[in-house]
Amino acid sequence: MSDADDHQPPPETILYVDDEVLTRLDMSEFLRQCHYRVSEAATAAEALDALNAKLVIDLVITDVKMPGEMDGLALARWIKENRPGVEVIVQSGDDAVARELPDDLKEFGPPLAKPFTGRELLDRVKLALARRRPPGQAGDAGAA
Repeated sequence: MSDADDHQPPPETILYVDDEVLTRLDMSEFLRQCHYRVSEAATAAEALDALNAKLVIDLVITDVKMPGEMDGLALARWIKENRPGVEVIVQSGDDAVARELPDDLKEFGPPLAKPFTGRELLDRVKLALARRRPPGQAGDAGAA
């Protein structure tokens, strides 16, 4: 093992927020198999608990429609205001939302329309994480 191997950055951490249990479990497990650390939340309130705990979270993937007082768009706005540097991927099965995010959230890129494949999700994850890395710091996490 070389010195370079000893200094590999840890895998990025993703918080996957979706009230649809099967989607959340399947996509979270897929991302783990792609060498990411993944935590899960079923509601925006659960996601806020994790984010307020100041855990290292690099990316939040959130569905738009969820039970509770806060939806995925409000969660994305909260992250933008309170956890700068955390990227967000918004996913939605609603055609209107899946076409385009509101102007104040466009920096997070286009929404991911449900249903999507693991490959589509992985491509979006890589793009989102690349936005937050300084130049020359591209990692290989998620290489499948």
